[in-house]
Amino acid sequence: MRSLLWPVMAMVTAFVGMGFCGCNTQGCTDNRSALPLMGFYSNATGARMMLDSLDLGGVDAPCDTLLVHSGQSVNSLYIPFRYDRDETAFYFHYDYPSQGLDDPALNDTITFRYTTEPYFASEECGAFYIYTIRSFDYTTHIIEKVEVVDSVINNIDMERIKVYFRVVEPDEPENPDNPDEGDDAGDGPVEEPMTGRRGVS
Repeated sequence: MRSLLWPVMAMVTAFVGMGFCGCNTQGCTDNRSALPLMGFYSNATGARMMLDSLDLGGVDAPCDTLLVHSGQSVNSLYIPFRYDRDETAFYFHYDYPSQGLDDPALNDTITFRYTTEPYFASEECGAFYIYTIRSFDYTTHIIEKVEVVDSVINNIDMERIKVYFRVVEPDEPENPDNPDEGDDAGDGPVEEPMTGRRGVS
């Protein structure tokens, strides 16, 4: 049983975040718009993880809308980019008082910088924006690392952003019969992800 820095609930259906004001949310195919899908992972194991006490929203977003409220269980969500700007930032507030993680000083922020290109899909589907991520920064209070596995954000439904959180894992007992068992498992990534700068406020 894993011991996390904060409680993690059982897996449920991924939450699809609502776009905040000023962001495009129209479309009619696949994920119905050019919205990047962000997934949450344990840095200790690389496994997808569920957060149940997270506030996540857009920095300086119109209407001050939250994409995720504490009390919702989420392991991935669609995050809307602002089409009228060349960057969008998101903040993570961890509402885990029993773990001492509810201090706003521990909030994390990820900032994406991108280019925007309007795209006409069809007469039925209309137009939407395609984003190309050029760079990104993130803080590292609870977030350990962020990866962008595909920098072009169109309306093909796939997970393009991975956020890895710090967790505490108990030491696994050694197998005296096969001490090296599993050392090479999972080697050889399929593609090289885009990396951002750490610890940038």
